[in-house]
Amino acid sequence: MLSRIDPKSQDFITEDLDFSTLPATQCGILNSRYTYVPLKNQLTENGPWELVLTNNNRSYMNPKKTRIVFTFKITDQDGNHVKMVAGEKPLMYAPINNIAHSIINSYTLHINGQMVFHNSTNYAYQSYLESALMFSEDIKNSTLTVAGYHHDEKIGDIAGKGFEERCKMVMNGDEVQVACNLSCDLMNQNKVLLNGLNVKLTLYPNKSPFLIEGYNLGGAQLKFHVTDVFAMVNEFDLADGLSNELERALVEHQNIQYPLISPQVRSFYIEANRMDAPANTVFTSKMPRRIFVGLVSADSYNGTYDTSPFNFQPFDLSQISIDYCGQSVPGRPFNLDFKSGKFIEPYVMLQEALGHARTNFTTNSISKEMFRSCGYTIFGFELSVIAQDHNLFELVKQTNVSIRMNFKTKTPAGGLYAIIYGEFDNILNISDLRIPTISTIV
Repeated sequence: MLSRIDPKSQDFITEDLDFSTLPATQCGILNSRYTYVPLKNQLTENGPWELVLTNNNRSYMNPKKTRIVFTFKITDQDGNHVKMVAGEKPLMYAPINNIAHSIINSYTLHINGQMVFHNSTNYAYQSYLESALMFSEDIKNSTLTVAGYHHDEKIGDIAGKGFEERCKMVMNGDEVQVACNLSCDLMNQNKVLLNGLNVKLTLYPNKSPFLIEGYNLGGAQLKFHVTDVFAMVNEFDLADGLSNELERALVEHQNIQYPLISPQVRSFYIEANRMDAPANTVFTSKMPRRIFVGLVSADSYNGTYDTSPFNFQPFDLSQISIDYCGQSVPGRPFNLDFKSGKFIEPYVMLQEALGHARTNFTTNSISKEMFRSCGYTIFGFELSVIAQDHNLFELVKQTNVSIRMNFKTKTPAGGLYAIIYGEFDNILNISDLRIPTISTIV
C-alpha cells in the first residue's frame, strides 16, 4: 500500500517528466561588454592613482566583474634586473602573496563627488585574509593566481612551492601583469550600479619593502615598479522599457538600496616585553557578524625585504578573547600552549567561523599543523548566529568590541601588531537625485 509520510507533503513531479515548462527568456539586457578605463591622472611611483570607472553614462556597471589591472617589475635602485642565484645561500626574491591586492595600501571610492567607501591602511591584510581563509584550494590554485596568489604551506619558506611560483613571475626581469576585483563593499555584492553616476576610485600604493619578500639579498635594496594601471569595467545596456521602469520606480520610491557585507580591518601595537595586551577596543558602533584576529611582528607589519607581512604566528599566546555586549567569546577561557600541542579549540573555532567544518565539499587548505606553526595562526570568532548567511541581516546591537590577550612569555623585541578583521551589515542608499548615503562603521 502506498501512502504519504505526512498529509502536508505536497505533490511533485521530477524535471525528467515535466514536458510543459521551458526556461524563462532574458529580455532586459541588450548588451554586456568590458570597457577599458585608463588612469585619469599621471602614473607616479607613490600615487595616488585615479580611475573614473563610470562617467555619468547610460550604462549600468557590474561591480562584481570589474577588475583593476596592474603591470609591475622588480629591479635594483638603478632600474636594473637583479639575477637570482642558486647555491647553499640562494639569492631569491618575489612579490609578496596576493600581489594585485597587496599593491594597494588604501583606497577611496567617490560617487557623484561624495566619498562613500574608504578603508584604513590595512587593505593588503583585508584582501589576504579573505583569499587565504574564505576560498577553497581549487580556487586558490586557479582563479586567484590571476591576482598573484600562490598558496604557501609554510609562510617564509624559501623552498615553498608558493614562494617559488612567485619567484618565477619576476625571475627573468620581465614585466608582470596581474588583476583583481577590489575587495570593496560595493564590489562584493551582486546588484548592478545605477546609471547616471560618476564613480571615481583612488588607490594609494604600498612601499617596496612591504611588497617584496627576499632572502640572502646581502643588503641590496630592491625596487617595486608599477608601470601601468587600468580598469576593466563590466557594463550592461538595458532595453529602453526596462531602463524606464527602473527610473520610474526610483522616482516613486525616491531611493534604491544595496544590502552590503562590509569588511573593516583594524590594527593595534603590542609593545615588546609584555605578558599581556589589556582590553583594546577595536569597534565602537555595532556588533560585527564575525571577527578574525592574527599577530605579526612589527618588522613584518611595517615592511622589510626579508620577511612576509602575512606570517601570522602564535608568539606564545596563552589566552585570547573577544568582549562585547557584556559577553566574552569563548565562554570558557582558552589555555593555549602551541609548543605542546594545546591549540585545537581555536582551530576548530576558526573553521566553524568560516563554515568549512560543517561541509564535506569546501576547504581552505589550512591544516591543523599549518595553523600551529606555519604562518596561519588566525583566530576566528562567530558573534552572530547568522554570520555565514549573507541573505539575512542581524539585529543591530550597539556595543563596543574589545580584544584581550595574554602570553606565556614576554613579547619579542620590536613588538607585535594585532590585525583584526570584522564583518558588518550595511546598506548603501542612492536617492532619485543620485545622491549616495551610507552609515559609517567605526
